[in-house]
Amino acid sequence: MRKYDIVANELTETQVADRVVVWTAGGDTIQSSYGTNCVGVLGSEAALVIDPLISPGLARRVEAALRRRTNAPARFVVLTHHHTDHTWGASIFSSQGAAVVAHRACRERMAEQHPAILESRRRQPELADLVADTVLVLPQVTYDEALVIHLEDLEVELWHPGWGHTPGDTFLFLPEQRVAVCGDLVFEGYHYNYEDASVSGVRQGLKALEALDADVFIPGHGPAGGPEVLPRQAAYHDAVERIVTAGVDAGRDDSAIAEDIRSQFPDYRLGLVVPSAAAKFRASIGETRKRGSPETR
Repeated sequence: MRKYDIVANELTETQVADRVVVWTAGGDTIQSSYGTNCVGVLGSEAALVIDPLISPGLARRVEAALRRRTNAPARFVVLTHHHTDHTWGASIFSSQGAAVVAHRACRERMAEQHPAILESRRRQPELADLVADTVLVLPQVTYDEALVIHLEDLEVELWHPGWGHTPGDTFLFLPEQRVAVCGDLVFEGYHYNYEDASVSGVRQGLKALEALDADVFIPGHGPAGGPEVLPRQAAYHDAVERIVTAGVDAGRDDSAIAEDIRSQFPDYRLGLVVPSAAAKFRASIGETRKRGSPETR
């Protein structure tokens, strides 16, 4: 993997393969898009942007970085799921003619949730500047199972693995470059956000990624790596489940269980999402035990 990092206009740029570039503001605050990775695929006559970050301001920096790389216009923007840190920069590229592409359920969640979220953030003084020029853009192209985008000389596959991180997940595969763009099916060095996740689905998503003939895996948050990032994510899910199960059996509340998870992964970023793990796995454990109880058999 040919790779180098530079800092340009507050974005870190990493080339992970021929004509595949990652941009991130790093960190784990909302102002830095929680460290989300935006990916550029550079065709000879058209570019594709994946997850254009949380705000038009950050997306403009992505656009400037893209222009330093190529004169080819951004023809497509792909959203890997509906969360705002991956989607709210789309207006910068759609206003220039790019088609926004996502899974059907991603569009549905955006239409249902984003207007209220935007209104709420505009009322918060600490976020007003971040979202001041946000324009909500729904995907114009949706798919259900799979889709292929052709950038003249490059082929980009879009796949829906089922309900994993969210109901509308997309991961992408570039066969020629042997690169997989995982979206939030994979977090590397960041705590996993289970807020909208399926406990079984997150593992099925990893299995779908394992089936790819890829050398490079770009997570939704954290640095790109090789195939080893997948079992590392699976081990995190397993550890969280064990910690929550032990906590439930010991009668600990969710806040105490969340501290147990943070203690197990002291160097991980995005600690604010850890309560979602305690709540999600507690509910899953409860459902499993209810189905197995004599009263429900």
